[in-house]
Amino acid sequence: MFDRLKSRFSSRKKSLEQVESTISENKEEDREEWDRPMEFFLSLIGCSIGLGNVWRYPYIAFKNGGGAFIIPYFCVYFLVGTPLFFLEMSLGQFTSSGSAAAFKMSRMFKGLGWATAINSFLVSIYYNVIIAWCLFYFFASFRRKLQWSDCGNWWNTPRCVNPETENLSNSTYFCNINRQMNCTIPILPPEEYFDNYVLRRSDSIDHLGTPSWSLTLCLLLAWILVGLCIIQGIKSSGKVVYFTALFPYVVIFALIIRGVTLPGARAGLTFYLKPNWQKIREFDVWIAAASQVTFSLSVAFGPLLGYASFNKFHANYLRDCIFVTACDCFTSVFAGFAIFSVLGYMSFKTGLPIEQVAKAGPGLAFIAYPQALASMPGGPFWAVIFFFMLLTLGLDSQFAFADVIISGLLDTFKRLRRHKMFVTIGYCIVCFLLALPICAPGGIYLFILMNEYAANLSVYLCGFFEFILIAYIYGFNNFMEDIRMMLGKRPLEPFWFITWCVTGPIITIVVFFSSIIRFRTPTAGDYEYPAYANVLGWLMVCSSLIFIPLIMIYECIKAWKVTNRINEHMPHYLRMLTYVSQPDDEWGPIKNENRSGRYKPKVESTDQTNIANGDENFAFDFGTIYLTRL
Repeated sequence: MFDRLKSRFSSRKKSLEQVESTISENKEEDREEWDRPMEFFLSLIGCSIGLGNVWRYPYIAFKNGGGAFIIPYFCVYFLVGTPLFFLEMSLGQFTSSGSAAAFKMSRMFKGLGWATAINSFLVSIYYNVIIAWCLFYFFASFRRKLQWSDCGNWWNTPRCVNPETENLSNSTYFCNINRQMNCTIPILPPEEYFDNYVLRRSDSIDHLGTPSWSLTLCLLLAWILVGLCIIQGIKSSGKVVYFTALFPYVVIFALIIRGVTLPGARAGLTFYLKPNWQKIREFDVWIAAASQVTFSLSVAFGPLLGYASFNKFHANYLRDCIFVTACDCFTSVFAGFAIFSVLGYMSFKTGLPIEQVAKAGPGLAFIAYPQALASMPGGPFWAVIFFFMLLTLGLDSQFAFADVIISGLLDTFKRLRRHKMFVTIGYCIVCFLLALPICAPGGIYLFILMNEYAANLSVYLCGFFEFILIAYIYGFNNFMEDIRMMLGKRPLEPFWFITWCVTGPIITIVVFFSSIIRFRTPTAGDYEYPAYANVLGWLMVCSSLIFIPLIMIYECIKAWKVTNRINEHMPHYLRMLTYVSQPDDEWGPIKNENRSGRYKPKVESTDQTNIANGDENFAFDFGTIYLTRL
């Protein structure tokens, strides 16, 4: 008798020891929070205001109506950009989870979080290559004479023409108008410097070559800078943004002051601001506005969710949302003055029309603007601060993109939180290796391919699903009640209802299908990509979107099994769809102190009871009870 009791007691003791061991293994570190609200605000500024505000918006504006482009731009900001910005911030702060783990308000849409995370991952790979280019030019600017200021170098060709010594207007105009076969359009020194010296550019993607050692070192330095700034999470990056988020405004203001004092600046600003009201009637202009707003605010990429998840539960993020979106919009317009005043000066010096001088993206940052800097008094000084400004703009955005994947891994696999430093280092190493081919002579073709495909169409579709999920599947009223738990009120409810339920879904899905219908395979100048390259591009698009249907199918299979034994008059497939559309068991505020009303406190002993009793039907019973309550 005594032996029997002893054996039972010892087995029970072993069971409890196993439970305690399991609990200790599953125990996670508390999720970090922002030290100061200002760090959160500046991080949002740095995330939203990036290279696109400086080198993309001014070009899109003058191509789509000049000053008149502000009207569709503001409309899209008001109807799509700001609502989606506030939606993602609300979701991140409410769940205290990054994008990969935040979309648990419906079991069937858990994959939406990973879709947005993959968007950030793909951008993060090639975005740091831009930072590497900025570092290359930054170091090259510490000279008395800028290397791209003339044609007397080994990388120059006979087509190179220095605008300081020759007038380009006659030959370029003659070539463009008459289009003669034997006519040679002259090339400016910065273009040959970028293509032949920095990139060592090959003639096609088929001739990829080996990575350039100089660009490889710059890329390595770029990832070291990113890694050092995010190694401690927001504790380190939150301090860096005090400089990286504010310094670009100082430089932009200085460039505006310098630019407006140059000859030809007035013509450049007139070209930038002169409205073409006929353009507003064109559908493409509104598509361009939607594209610019989406990429500028970083919505449907995941960084906003991640940054908001580190907020205190009752923080007033509505104020931050309004200020950041207004600041982002203002910065885009404001940066155009710095760009076009200098481009007007370049047009004056070269004799070329401004529409031929103006470029977008890398063409502006590494060809057009450097040409103006080379002919400007004190050119090396202005080149140093210009490329340092681009460097700080790029780093802020890269911090945000990297945080999406790292936070997603730590929120999904919580045991990794104790090894956060190694996760961060591993992520930087993986991205560095994946970006190495872009440093090769044919890497510029990979860069253009990723820039066109990687996070373009998929972003619109992710934004559409976010609106549909919140407004119709989870329910607008439920989400506004969640916001009330954080802010103590339901702010601007009529506005959010109109934009989340009506204008947001309509505009995003229209832009998505319009982009598909009007899609043209990308080109690099006169070079057309082979078929396999475009297939690779479409695989990039699918690599993020595939998570939505895959996880939806997986959750439906689980739901079919869970609802299989429930005795209801409802058909089985309807029981399954009802169950899978409902919130996950872990949905809601992560801390018990913030859970109230329909969110019951989490019971820490659930796992203990489950393990100790060996209840194999626990998951089914819980699902049955939950579904019955519906």
